[in-house]
Amino acid sequence: MRTFLCAALVTVPLALPVQAGNVFLVQKPDGGVKIVNIPGPSVAFRLPDGGSRRGALWPLVEEVAKAHGLDPHLVDLVIRLESGYNPKAVSPKGAKGVMQLMPQTAALYGVSNLFDVEENLRGGVRYLRDLLERFGFDLAKALAAYNAGPKAVEKHGGVPPYAETQQYVSSILSAYRGGGATPILSGGFGRPTRSSRPVTLVQDGNRPLLTNSPRSGEAPIARRLSVY
Repeated sequence: MRTFLCAALVTVPLALPVQAGNVFLVQKPDGGVKIVNIPGPSVAFRLPDGGSRRGALWPLVEEVAKAHGLDPHLVDLVIRLESGYNPKAVSPKGAKGVMQLMPQTAALYGVSNLFDVEENLRGGVRYLRDLLERFGFDLAKALAAYNAGPKAVEKHGGVPPYAETQQYVSSILSAYRGGGATPILSGGFGRPTRSSRPVTLVQDGNRPLLTNSPRSGEAPIARRLSVY
């Protein structure tokens, strides 16, 4: 990822201040550059606690996860982010149930009733296990495949450059590894980590500008962005 030291002019009028989260310039595989908006800590993906439904289902989660050689706590995080333990959850793309299985995936794993908690859970855990095996037990790739599909991971050689998928993977990994609530930017097309900083929308007279210049009172960057 390149660090741009000059300001880029925004052509669309915007009312400031704008809550834009963290905006990054990302180089695509074809050499082009695009702007990606990754929500900041105030709007980042949050892992629902699942409430009483989580407590009621935990024995089953633990049983099914261990039966397939998975850490129950990992399965728990996937369920919390996928559905918040809501067995009736339906995504805009048609994924259903506690582990948000697509109908095609459910059929492959013999799940006939997507809203049946135990069926959905067993199918989802088997699918996650198969993704881990498919990607050499690389957890980041397996989670990305669960969110965006295995073909997307294979196409990009890692976590694909989709803001939702990057946020999904980093949110679960951060919680699983105990690294705090703030996700990291993942992906990067397998390129080495480079120095970078968020791009910020500022007002220059009557013009809105994108800049990555240090701001007054800002602490220096102490770490690099991780590609996974």
